[in-house]
Amino acid sequence: MAEKKNSVLVIGHRNPDTDSICSAIAYARLKNLVDPDNTYEPRRAGNLNEETQYVLQYFGVETPKLVEDVRTQVCDIEFRELKGVSREISLKKAWRIMNETNAVTLPITKKNRLEGLITVTDIASSFMEASESSILSTAHTQYRNIVETLEGEMIVGDEKAYYTSGKVLVAAANPDLMENYIEKNDLVILGNRYESQLCAIEMEAGCIVVCDGASVSLTIRKLAEQRGCVVICTPFDTFTAARQINQSMPISYFMRTERLQLFDTEDFVDDIREVMAKVRHRDFPILDTNGHYVGMISRRNLLGGTNKRIILVDHNERTQAVKGDRCILEINHLAALLPLFIRCTRKMAE
Repeated sequence: MAEKKNSVLVIGHRNPDTDSICSAIAYARLKNLVDPDNTYEPRRAGNLNEETQYVLQYFGVETPKLVEDVRTQVCDIEFRELKGVSREISLKKAWRIMNETNAVTLPITKKNRLEGLITVTDIASSFMEASESSILSTAHTQYRNIVETLEGEMIVGDEKAYYTSGKVLVAAANPDLMENYIEKNDLVILGNRYESQLCAIEMEAGCIVVCDGASVSLTIRKLAEQRGCVVICTPFDTFTAARQINQSMPISYFMRTERLQLFDTEDFVDDIREVMAKVRHRDFPILDTNGHYVGMISRRNLLGGTNKRIILVDHNERTQAVKGDRCILEINHLAALLPLFIRCTRKMAE
């Protein structure tokens, strides 16, 4: 069972009897009263017998949680609480987030559920694979991403819609030649020439990107609306727009979704250290007990790990201790505190 950070666990011996459980509860209660700067939590190292269950039920005291191993867990160390991103964001935005947060891996989440990961290597690889002119539509790129990437403005169309069919091309030729290579649904990057814009729309282009911040005439706007052609205006020149437009693709097209190495907040550090040694990834996502994403952990985080703080009560030999008790703060035999426990619980019941 994962514990709160900065807490001290008070635990009796294995196969606990009534005085072991009562000692843990009473001593944790006493320590919380005399040391408010720390939180002391009673725990048990085994199942309760019938007598102990009866005592706790009689006094209305909550049963301590079971702890069978007190080795350091993921929840005991500092890990990076890096926020998850949506699978819809562009490669350019993902790259910017990585630079701002000094991260090499971004978790992709939806309602706190991990959907995948994308790394700096994945983004670099995407630029090498983006030579195919139809990859923008194959990736189902949202127009909002294109507008954002080109720092432009949507003149005609819906930013929430997706570009799903056609290729990307630059209309550098005169309108007579453009008719030979523009096909239906293509995304055409062009300048401020009215004739080129008109030709692209009449050839049933799915989208035209007007560069250099040029204005779009009312005639072109109305015709684009009638033909269902999206019009985007960008301050970039045609070369820059053509070079950057593929960065608008969603990270979902390149993210990793299979064979992800995940860790749980209750995993023991000793165990995950062995896994990390065998895997070349730098960062690993962490999930809580409900399967929700909570952060990222790296090998560097393990260097700052500390053992759990525990207090052993009602012990007289080492073999009685809970597994992994390498960091013991105090050892006390507290059977004599049973009367104190009874008085405290009666007062609480009142």
